[in-house]
Amino acid sequence: MEPSLKTFTIPDELCRRAGIAATWLPINELGVFAYQHVKAHSPDQPSAYGPADASVFKVRQQVILFEPILRKLVNEANGTFLSVQELMSTNSPEFKTELLKLSRQYRSIIRACLENLQDEVMRERGERKEELQNYITIFYSVECVWHLCEILFVDNIPGNVVLPHLLEWVRFHFPKYERKAAKLLAGDLVGLESQPDYWETVIGLLMQGRIEVVRALLRLHSAADSKPFKLVDQTLKAMPIYSIYSGISATEFNLKWKHWLVDTQSKIDAKLFISERHLHLMMRLSVGEETAWNEVQNHCEAWYELLAAWLFYTEPTIKSFELGQYARRCISRMGIALHMRHLDQVLLAAMESDIIQVIKEIQHMSENGWFASHLTDLLYHSGRLDFLDTSEADDLVASRLRECFLLDYGTLLMGHNSLWQVGLSYLDHCPTDGINTIELLITRLPLGSEARAQKIIREAQKRDLPHIVQSICKILGMNSLKRGRIGNALTWALKSRDSGFASVLADKFLREYSTNGKLQCTDLLDNLGSSMLVSDRLVFLGKYFELHKVYQGKNYKEAANLIVSLLASKLTPKYFWSTLLSDALPLLECNELVMSSNDTFTLLHCLEEKCNLPEIQDKIELIRLAAARNLARALTHEAQLN
Repeated sequence: MEPSLKTFTIPDELCRRAGIAATWLPINELGVFAYQHVKAHSPDQPSAYGPADASVFKVRQQVILFEPILRKLVNEANGTFLSVQELMSTNSPEFKTELLKLSRQYRSIIRACLENLQDEVMRERGERKEELQNYITIFYSVECVWHLCEILFVDNIPGNVVLPHLLEWVRFHFPKYERKAAKLLAGDLVGLESQPDYWETVIGLLMQGRIEVVRALLRLHSAADSKPFKLVDQTLKAMPIYSIYSGISATEFNLKWKHWLVDTQSKIDAKLFISERHLHLMMRLSVGEETAWNEVQNHCEAWYELLAAWLFYTEPTIKSFELGQYARRCISRMGIALHMRHLDQVLLAAMESDIIQVIKEIQHMSENGWFASHLTDLLYHSGRLDFLDTSEADDLVASRLRECFLLDYGTLLMGHNSLWQVGLSYLDHCPTDGINTIELLITRLPLGSEARAQKIIREAQKRDLPHIVQSICKILGMNSLKRGRIGNALTWALKSRDSGFASVLADKFLREYSTNGKLQCTDLLDNLGSSMLVSDRLVFLGKYFELHKVYQGKNYKEAANLIVSLLASKLTPKYFWSTLLSDALPLLECNELVMSSNDTFTLLHCLEEKCNLPEIQDKIELIRLAAARNLARALTHEAQLN
């Protein structure tokens, strides 16, 4: 099936005149804009299209999964998907039974989605109602195919006798006769056969194998005590119905079945039911008479409804691998081979056990890959794709096929503002290309608010992607710096462990202090801790802030030790020497001796090294004088101690 092509009209005069070009926007959008196509040999002349207002048009595929009403389907299915991965990682011996339960969880999620859509349809009008009805059609088909694939490929059916499950599938998807029977039984039971739907319901239930309900309705007929009705009731009661729990083998059941067929056919031949045409038709159907089935096949809405009914009365112990040939016979009987719907083609491929064709066909369902990715993952883990690893097709490997669908689906979800984390969980389970895809996509997510950015950073940290964390923090830090939020910028720099950026910000703190004498963001500086080790300049800022606190606390001895250590550390930036030496002056002139002779010699040594700096020329003589006085006091004090 070739994909249909779509044409988009760009409503822009400039685009029409000049031409267009396009570029990929983050994840799954295309930006289209006016562009004058200039080649190497084009004349070098002013553009005929400028100056002009230019527009950028965003084009993206319609993703129905992004509809708010379908968001629950995406989130709940993600939980089941993760449960499947967890189950397979535990190597549980009962994993096939658990996989079947998880498959049923998927189906219950689809059914809940369908119910929500049906409720919404009742409230909507116009185009929106039509759109929702299309969604219902899509997900009804998805649930129908999934249910059949669960029966044929996931469930471990004893003896591979598939008909009981096939009948259950048909009853589930064609419940009209069950509903009609409930309606009939809920009304007036007197003269029940006078209801227009009575015989249609009885025969419909007979075709779905609901023998007990058929007998119950026949007993409510006003002629139920007549001989033909009693004989039909006895015949249906004696009819053997295969069950894996009956304790008899398929061979023994077939013997009983054939005996019942011979007995029933003899009653038909004896014309025991001829007086009641509906009963006569029912008995002819039960023995598989072709002419009888030709009479009722038009009552079947689909070929697979006819298939289950026909097999119930002709091949009750059919195996799953035999379904394909009978399915084609039913399609031929109904004359729809040349105009089958897409759903019919998928179901036929499943009954023919052509899993690859099933996967190919479900890719054409317009639910944006949800179905293909989840079903393929389930089939892979249940071992139904193992044959690909031993086939001659070298380019088709089971694990790569699964990963391909998960990559596509995860990438699709990454393009949504609030489902990107769900998308990441699918990419996480792609062992070959998952982490590389995450690296490419997570950096293209719009950062938006800081809360969203924090989420993105946490997800990158979980996956050990420090370079991405650093990149995002750098962007956020630069944005904060542009807005004048220097403290916030420093927080992002510390989070990213970016030494260069942290040094630039520390310089800004120090330069502003040297200009106006005030340190910003003191709470942040007070809690730097080991984070200051990111850069030397930040270490200096942290120690200088500590000096500030000690100075304000009038602990001058400790302040003197800090100043000396900063002077000797070689960390002091050139522009800050003037400020640091100015801070030393009061300590040299302090009434209490706080600088030892060694401290004073260290200060004088640093002063001689930096005496050529123009910033400190006006302070050199003053500092030398204060240092000389302090040195004299220190030497005298130290001599007395000795």
